[in-house]
Amino acid sequence: MVTLPLNFNQASIWRALGAGALLHLIFALCLGLSPDEAHYALYAWHLDWSYYDHPPLVGWLQWPFVQMGATDLLLRICPMLSWVLTGLGLVVLSDTLFPALRHFQWWGMRIDLLLYLLSPLPHLLGFAWVPDTLLMLLITGVMVLTWRLCQAQSTTTAAQWIALGLALGLAGLSKYTAVLLALGVALCLFQAYGFKWLRQTGPWLAVLIALLCVTPVFFWNLQHDWASFTYQINHAKGAGTWSALKALAYILTLWLALGLILPFALAGGFAKSAPALPTQGLSAQQLTLYFAAPGLLLFVFLSGKGSTLPHWSTPFGVAFIPLAAWGLSQKWISQSRIQRAILNLQGLLLLAFFSVMVRGGLSPEIGAQRTSLPGQKEVPAVKNPFADLFGWEPAAQRAAQLAAQHGATTLGVMNWTMASRIAWYARPWPVKVIYSHQDQFDRWFGSVQAEDKVLWVDWSVMSYSPPVAQHEFTKCEYLEPLAIWVWGRQIAHFNYSICTGWKS
Repeated sequence: MVTLPLNFNQASIWRALGAGALLHLIFALCLGLSPDEAHYALYAWHLDWSYYDHPPLVGWLQWPFVQMGATDLLLRICPMLSWVLTGLGLVVLSDTLFPALRHFQWWGMRIDLLLYLLSPLPHLLGFAWVPDTLLMLLITGVMVLTWRLCQAQSTTTAAQWIALGLALGLAGLSKYTAVLLALGVALCLFQAYGFKWLRQTGPWLAVLIALLCVTPVFFWNLQHDWASFTYQINHAKGAGTWSALKALAYILTLWLALGLILPFALAGGFAKSAPALPTQGLSAQQLTLYFAAPGLLLFVFLSGKGSTLPHWSTPFGVAFIPLAAWGLSQKWISQSRIQRAILNLQGLLLLAFFSVMVRGGLSPEIGAQRTSLPGQKEVPAVKNPFADLFGWEPAAQRAAQLAAQHGATTLGVMNWTMASRIAWYARPWPVKVIYSHQDQFDRWFGSVQAEDKVLWVDWSVMSYSPPVAQHEFTKCEYLEPLAIWVWGRQIAHFNYSICTGWKS
């Protein structure tokens, strides 16, 4: 097998990864858990074979840090480490596909890692532990293994197929979209060997190992009437008709979130052939396309029904980085001024975005917003998406105190995005979702019962009217507010009420 020398001693590698790691450490110390982070931390708190909405690996890997104290910083170790390892995986992938890239630098960094460093979405996954953070790492490893299995004049070994099976199995334990990685492997093998690879024992050994790895997911679903698979199918269908405008908005969001330079650099990467490497009819461009395109196309299509989030596409965007770096290196001489201007702009926008995020956004609550009551529609809620990253720990702890003082049996919120933070920071208090959809929280805490006395938590940025109606509570008694201050500004507040007399 042909091997390529990899030099991890290059200062440019550690310069880039060190800068990113420092940035993520600042975020870890300044920002509270996001809804998804808290949700997957609860996976570790309620350890299980699998879960309603995702496979279990993110929870399993988080479990040791929950046992060590479960501080926000401890819960950020996995994503920070995964981000660094993904960067090293990109170095291996780039040096494998485009060896000349190791000599091409800008701002004192390798160009592939510079693109990684200037891409906002991978940074967010670099301190927020979600399944896509892990998939971002695994896709680089699967791509390297697949390329080496397709090399000409080499004999594949059982160890290589075992490694591929383990990588795909771990991906399957991370997220259901890992099936797209298996599709990428199959497309590459068909490109390299036609149908001959199906007659080899190695690929089937990899399939067997991958299936053995994901048996906990099937075991859990077998016990729960295949609830997770049903949920994923229904979620993919979306709620409404397909809209080209929604899909276009998603594409524009990805362009900003993955990097302004990416489409221009990819155009150069596809236009310029890579140096010939000894493979069985598989080019570096084809390998990249087979792994990156299926995921991106799927999520763009699903976004037309409003059922897709930008970070779901991040692993597949990361798979494009080595090819984008190759394309950028080819156009650097002829279009250096344009390329550098775009990279400089991208860097400035990234710094501006993260500065606003750490500051808690640009829109504080003012006037009547500061004291608005639950569901007070005549007072418009402040439009500050960054408020979502502050104040949940004191809000949950105050909720637990008030619940104990007033003899409540459970905490209550209106949807899961609030439930994850309140349940995490107020643990072991149960948190029930008033507008239940029979999701993971119902499996952990159950639904609201007639005998429940609920300490209801409302958040001003996403406020609801008190749940008093024919099939809800008989009454809700308002208790008090809690203001959230960041850098001397009130950016949100929580309202607490006691609700009784549930009527299902």
